[in-house]
Amino acid sequence: MRNFSESWTFDKRLARGMAAVLTLFGVSAGATSACAEGYELHGFGDVSVKNDYVTPRGLVVTSDGATVQVLNGLVLVTPAGVTFNAGTWTDLNPGYGDGNTNTVNEFDFFVGANVNITPKLEAGVSYVQFISGQNAFFDERNIEFTLKYRDGKKGAAFTVNPYAKLFWAFDSKSSTVLLGKEGGTFDVELGAVPAYTTSGVTISMPSWITVGPKSYWGDKDNTLIALGLVPKQKGSNFGVATTGLKVSTPLSFIKGGAGASVYVQGQYYHLINDNLVASKAFLNGGDHNRDHFVIGTGLSFGF
Repeated sequence: MRNFSESWTFDKRLARGMAAVLTLFGVSAGATSACAEGYELHGFGDVSVKNDYVTPRGLVVTSDGATVQVLNGLVLVTPAGVTFNAGTWTDLNPGYGDGNTNTVNEFDFFVGANVNITPKLEAGVSYVQFISGQNAFFDERNIEFTLKYRDGKKGAAFTVNPYAKLFWAFDSKSSTVLLGKEGGTFDVELGAVPAYTTSGVTISMPSWITVGPKSYWGDKDNTLIALGLVPKQKGSNFGVATTGLKVSTPLSFIKGGAGASVYVQGQYYHLINDNLVASKAFLNGGDHNRDHFVIGTGLSFGF
């Protein structure tokens, strides 16, 4: 179990994250009250239950016990079309094992902005900070740049929705993929979310592949590798390839300005990089399986 000082340290970091989110939207709310015409304030959230926690970069964090993931936040839309967003994301690991010390596995907070470059092309930037509820890693401070293209006409039944993300881990003493370079590095995510909507049901296939410097995935100066706890693998520039199937439907009984939908999802991950396989084994009792499958169900809502 963590001692009191460790818990207090985590609580202070969590409080700072919440304060950053509340500060941004305290300013936003003030601006909205001062000049409400043309401004819109929206909220969003998502609660899901899955069998395992795998990060978008292919790190298999937990495979023992369930994982409950909670996302929530606010979006301010300005008259100029620029949107500001902030929120939090929490991963809970009931039935945890493999060295975890409590149910709160991870807490993240983010603030960001998005703007349309063209009617169909959106650019965004976000500051994201990862905080370990286990004190398993040092705080990881990251900036993520995104480009999203909205293909198809308004109301089209089928769209592809391609996107690209540049994830810059600019300040950390830990690696976001466990065995890679500890700060001052990056990776790129290239993907698409093909979606088809019919009779109130949306079927989508979230798919992406990640690529970055070899040292992002495995670095000889990484603490775990330098101490000889995990051998460095040959690796490559590619990280993970993944595709999935998600089926969602709205809850039609919710009326007014709010809305919600329920969904089921399955996501298949293929760990291309040998260092990701070694990371999975280190965190999950020696499991070296290069392929991993996550299933889950959840509720999304917004106003």
